[in-house]
Amino acid sequence: PEARWLAPPLTTVRQPLSEMAATALLLLLRIMDGHRPESTRTELSTRLVERASTAPPRG
Repeated sequence: PEARWLAPPLTTVRQPLSEMAATALLLLLRIMDGHRPESTRTELSTRLVERASTAPPRG
């Protein structure tokens, strides 16, 4: 939220914090229950929030 108050407002990447926490908790519970992780990597969706610090390419 603070990125929009700067001059110029900064472009940021929005990350799904609640989904990240829930995924981490489920992984931890499975490990504690003796299961191996299905994967060494989990990819969650992110979203680019374009603000005034982003410009089109030159040329």
